[in-house]
Amino acid sequence: MVFTVRLRFVLGIILLSCIQSVVNENVDINTLSRIQKFFHYNFENGQYAVAINVPKVQCQSGFYPSGKESTFLLKDMSEKVKPYIKPDSKDVYQGTELIAAGHHTDAHSEYLLMNPSKSSPLTNLLNKKKDGCVVFYTLISPCIDRCLNNNDHDNILPGLDELNKYKGIKAFAYTHIYKKDQKNKNLHDKLKKIADLVPLYRCNEGGCILCGGPGSKELQKKCIENDV
Repeated sequence: MVFTVRLRFVLGIILLSCIQSVVNENVDINTLSRIQKFFHYNFENGQYAVAINVPKVQCQSGFYPSGKESTFLLKDMSEKVKPYIKPDSKDVYQGTELIAAGHHTDAHSEYLLMNPSKSSPLTNLLNKKKDGCVVFYTLISPCIDRCLNNNDHDNILPGLDELNKYKGIKAFAYTHIYKKDQKNKNLHDKLKKIADLVPLYRCNEGGCILCGGPGSKELQKKCIENDV
């Protein structure tokens, strides 16, 4: 009887460990770099934000979005998405596995996708696949004054909290630091608000680096430098 109880206890720990490892699984960093480059070549048209919810395997090691056999975003091709990514447009592309928006003076691209509403583009995207992989990418880091300010109507923190609760793989990535924030002494602490909720990455032509994630004490220095 004692042996049986102990065996069940050990098996329970192993099962819990396996569940936690799945829940805490991160995107493969090399695959994330290839995904970011795919965004760059297919969608970039000035400042923009894009989010995808794809099968988990498409965020794991060895996946190539542009591979000959790839089915990556086949229903959300560039010719459909790019017309929505233009300056001063509040239009949002909502496709099968992808949402995207350009920059607007009164509503930044990140907020257009993450606005706290029951029918927000991000909410709809997350509901399409509960255990896949969600990557939220913005060319320029979210601005401190509005996007990462709890007191501002346009802040994206509620959207990040929603993304935090997603059970599959999740990542938030950017390439450039917003020009007005480059010398802001609060840049580290503000960007860390993202990392406290979702694994945060910075990606450029040389690849991606993990800035930090939930539980991290500090962000990587390269993530707040003007030039990567």
